[in-house]
Amino acid sequence: MKLYHYMDEHFGLQNLANRRIKASTFDRLNDPFELLGIETSDQKIRVALKKMKRSVASKFGILCFSKIWSNPVQWAHYADNHQGLCIELELADKDDAQKVDYVSERLESKLITDPNFPKKLLLSKFKHWEYEQEYRLIRELKNFDEDNGIFFQPFNSDIRLTKIIIGCQSNITRNSLMEKLNEADRDLEIIYARAAFKSFKIVKHKNK
Repeated sequence: MKLYHYMDEHFGLQNLANRRIKASTFDRLNDPFELLGIETSDQKIRVALKKMKRSVASKFGILCFSKIWSNPVQWAHYADNHQGLCIELELADKDDAQKVDYVSERLESKLITDPNFPKKLLLSKFKHWEYEQEYRLIRELKNFDEDNGIFFQPFNSDIRLTKIIIGCQSNITRNSLMEKLNEADRDLEIIYARAAFKSFKIVKHKNK
């Protein structure tokens, strides 16, 4: 399975040089409804969920991917207004990353008793995030590499770097990128992105 991960220029180049991507924790994601996507008018449920979120954030890390690299909104939000990078990663086990379910309403509180409730909560987001076409890989933090309190997933046989896409407003050149890349990745396909001529998509710049 091939999925995509967006990065800004500074940390993107740094992580490519170190052959890794950053893992987040659930308390550091940009959606305040993470793990709180259930109806919480009952105070006991609110307290329990907040406690659970702190516990999950202290034990688990998350890698966020997209199914596509053609959406200009994602480039704007996650690749520094198209000045950054997007990388293509191939996952050896397609079941490692799970598809996010986008919902219009908060989940009903009665679902708490459902055995599948924890997984459903981990993979549910408000429908307006649907443009991301997100997939998530969730692992215990102890399974990531730690560097000064930040967690990283190295590129390896399970998650293999296969392509690098340079944003359409980036000043990164192919040569400067090659200088930053680890020697193991210098034969990778590197392409430039551009705005499409007939649609609102980001596409490959064939003349660069």
